[in-house]
Order: sequence, then C-alpha cells, then structure tokens
Amino acid sequence: MTEEVVDAPRIRGPEDAHRVPGVAVPARGIRQSERIPRANHQLRYFCYAALVVVVVVFSLIRIHLKTTPLERDEGEYAYAGQLMLQGIPPYQLAYNMKLPGTYAAYAVLMAAFGQTTEGIRIGMLVVLLCNTLLIFLLTRRLFGLLAATVAVGTYTVLANRLATMALDGHATHFIVLTALAGIFLLLSAIDTQKKTTLFLSGACFGLAFLTKQHGILFAVFAGLFWMWTEWQHSANWRKMAEGVGILAGGVVVPFLLTCAYIWRAGIFSQFWFWTINYGAEYEKILKTSEGMKLLKNILPWVPRPTVFWLMAAFGITALFWNRRARKHRAFILSFALFSTLAVIPGLYFRPHYFLVMLPVVAMLAGVGISAAHDYLEEHSFSHAIIWVPVAVFVISYCSAVFGQRKYLFEISPDMVNLAMHSGHGFPEAVVVADYVKSHTSEQDSVAIFGSEPEIYFYSGRHSATGYIYMFPLMEKQKYALRMQNEMMRQVETSKPKLLVVHDNQLTWGWLPEWDGSEPKMKIFNWMRDYLNSNYDLVAEVPIYTATWQQWGDPCRYYIFQRK
Repeated sequence: MTEEVVDAPRIRGPEDAHRVPGVAVPARGIRQSERIPRANHQLRYFCYAALVVVVVVFSLIRIHLKTTPLERDEGEYAYAGQLMLQGIPPYQLAYNMKLPGTYAAYAVLMAAFGQTTEGIRIGMLVVLLCNTLLIFLLTRRLFGLLAATVAVGTYTVLANRLATMALDGHATHFIVLTALAGIFLLLSAIDTQKKTTLFLSGACFGLAFLTKQHGILFAVFAGLFWMWTEWQHSANWRKMAEGVGILAGGVVVPFLLTCAYIWRAGIFSQFWFWTINYGAEYEKILKTSEGMKLLKNILPWVPRPTVFWLMAAFGITALFWNRRARKHRAFILSFALFSTLAVIPGLYFRPHYFLVMLPVVAMLAGVGISAAHDYLEEHSFSHAIIWVPVAVFVISYCSAVFGQRKYLFEISPDMVNLAMHSGHGFPEAVVVADYVKSHTSEQDSVAIFGSEPEIYFYSGRHSATGYIYMFPLMEKQKYALRMQNEMMRQVETSKPKLLVVHDNQLTWGWLPEWDGSEPKMKIFNWMRDYLNSNYDLVAEVPIYTATWQQWGDPCRYYIFQRK
C-alpha cells in the first residue's frame, strides 16, 4: 500500500496560529490523523463484509442461547437489580462484597428488555455488541481497518467460549465495556486536550471500578499513560499533574455519588462492612501457593483456540518491526500489562476473570494479521501471497466456530449450561423457583440454605435473610461464625413460609473432609433442629451430575413448608 493521507493540522491555541494549513504538525499522543495507508477497495469490501458476517453469527448464537439458565453470579446481579427496580437499595436485602455497579447495570438491562432470563440474555448481547464496536473503533484508529476486522472476529470467537464462562453475564463483561469506553475517551482527550473529555474518561474508569473492584487497575493504566504522553510531548509537570487530577476526579465521582446514595438509604454500615471490611478479609483467604495451584489448573483452558493467541503473540513481535504498530507500542503493551494484572487480585483465577484480557488479545491478533499483510504488500509479493494472512484468519475463525458448533448451535440451552456448570444445579433451580412462586404470595418471604440467588429472581420473592450466599459462612475468615449467627437469627425472626435446602457441596464450599466437629459446620446442626421443629418436607428436586452432599444421595433441592 503506497498511497497515504495526511489530515490538515489542528490549531489548538495561539502557539499554533502561525502554522500554515497543509504543513505537517508533530503528533501529540495518539491522533486519528496519523499517516495510515489506505486499504485497497478489494480489501475494504472484504473487511466490511466480514464484519457483518461475524456480528450476525455472534448475535445468532446469543439469541439461540437466550433461555440458558442463570448461574449464581448472574442470579445475584438479577436479584439485586430486581430489588433496585422495586426501590430497594443494594445491601439491604442482599449482601455481597461486590460494589453495586453490575447491580445497576442489570437493573437498566431488565428495565429495557424485561425481568426474565431472555431479557437478561438479550441485554447482555447488546453489551457485548457495544464491546465489539469499541474494539473495532479503537483498533481501526490505531492500526487500520484490517486489524480492526480481525480484532472483531477474534473477540466474538473468544467471547463465546464455554471454558471461560464467556456465555454468562459476568461483571467482567461490564468492566470491559466501561474500560474500553474510558480508553476511547482518553485517546480523544490526548488528541484534543479537552478537559471535559478527560474527565468523562475518568468517570468511565470509575464505573469500571464500581462494576467490580478489579476495574480500578484500568484507571491506573489511564493515569500512567496520560502522564507518559504528556511527558513525551512537553515534559510539563504542572500540566501533567493537572491532567491526572482531572482524570482522578472523574474516577472518584461515581464512587462518591454511590456512597451518598447508600448513606441516604440508611445502609452505609452494611455497604462498608461488605465491600471494605469483609472484602479485605476475602482477599487474604488464599495463600500464594494455593493461588498458583488454581492458576496451574485453569491456565491450559484459557488460551484457546490456540491459533488466536498465537496471532496475538505474533502481533507483539510486530510492535517492534512494523512501522504503524511501532508507533503505538507503548499503548498496547501497557494495556496488555494492566489487562493481565486485572485478573490477579485475590489469586482466585476463576475462568471468567480472564475475560478482561480478551480485548487486548483481539487487538494484538489484529495487529499480527495486518502487519503480515502489510509486509507482504510492501515487499511486492504476488496478489495471492498478500492475501495469505487474511486467509489464515478466515480459516481459523471458521474452524473455531465449527469446532464449537455442538454447544453454540445444536444442543439445548439447558445442556449448554450443564456443560459449563456441571453439578451446580442451575437448570433445576428453575423448577424449584416455579414451585416457590406457585406456593407463595408476593408478601411471603423465602429462605434458601444454599448459594442460589437466582431462585429469588425467578420466583419474584424476597429473601428472609440478607445472606444470599453461603460461601462466606464457610470461609477461613474472621467474620464467618458471626455471619452464621446473624443469618440464623434473621431466618428465625422472619419465619419464611418456604425454606429451600440445597444439599450440594458446590453451593456451600465446605470440604469433604470436614466432620460435625468443625466449627463452621455449626449451621448444619442448627438447620436440622430448626427444620424438624418448624417445617415439613413438601418437595424434592434431584440435581443432575452432582456428587457431594450432606443429607442424602443424590444431591437434591429440598423444599420445606412452615407448619
């Protein structure tokens, strides 16, 4: 590609007024007006056609799976969002250490698309399409149309993988959305030097933090990258500090507004305990050796399909030998670093934590294919040879989709859920929720002894206790027994009409080697006595493929009605 386009310089202030239109201006940061080779018409047509195909395929897959049962994290977000739509603030009837950004996002999605599983799935499709659009815009701005097209194709493949639980509506998808929006505005602020744009960029990173605490690392990335670009241009410490202050102000404002809302609702103590006090304890639970063991177990499943990660690795090398890629080396490498760091806090390394890495992996894959295409064209290879990198990507994309066709197109949504979450009992939770809804009124409260908040959402019933998860009660942290006592007291006071016991280790977190003398097993002894004295067993729902239980074989949901 030999034809190039150069924008006329932009005059920012009096110091630029003497510049003559048409004369090149030194670039500040990352500008859309950098000298980018124009793609030939044939390549352009291919790129736009490919974009339509991959977006349509991605959407069809998501629509096909729109009835996939919610898993427990999604159930938490949906239940908390449902409460918010009823005017009940977070942390009043549902406790968790996560900040409320994802709850609010689910509330918005359900307000737009309905308080149903299908509504949530369609809403998540919209979120992921927005992520896809932002990846396309960012990659095209920096590396050109071909790289952007490959990035979109790569992201849509990686965002439909079962092994990373990408099909679920996790908080990490919202971190990606808000972080990418913040990065897009950051690059615009670097280009235009507009303080309002810089502040709005910070606000997006603040929303990423509200979505999940891990999102704060992208705000750190933004601050450091802003300082680096300012240093490269003028080394003006005063201006650098002013910009960082504006960016930090934007980051802080969403959190301060959230605190004000929580304070006014009268639940600030619960909010602070769960997100700060307990959150800090939770991060200390795993030892480094245990975290490394988790990483060793999960890591072989993350970089797949391997070919796309190899493209990304090749893209990293292109940052050192490709002219266009080299210009933005500092940005993409630092973005990759902080995307990786966002996976690490707490050392839990759950599969969906790695979703925050998908955008930068997709962008690097785009860089790799585009750089290879440019190299072959610049060295005057034949037309057929020039298209080899593009052909490699097309074959890889088709092979990846075809390889997962069983899960993405053929089997039922319930079976897809079982493939991702074998033994957890999420499809069975729908049956339990139907029973609860049909045997209670909207005024009745329900208690679930297990970590299945999706049942509250499905049934539209309020929990008799704020403890919608049992995991904190079983953990090696100093608040565990206090939490057990508080949960038991809340249930005894509320006297729920129905009480559901999920007899499954996966919903509690106890270890098979624990016996009745283990202090954390106190709650099971209380539960037996409380149920025998106050409730009758009215229904059971066996759980497919579940194996570890306390009460009976197989694992079951037991439904009790108050005497």
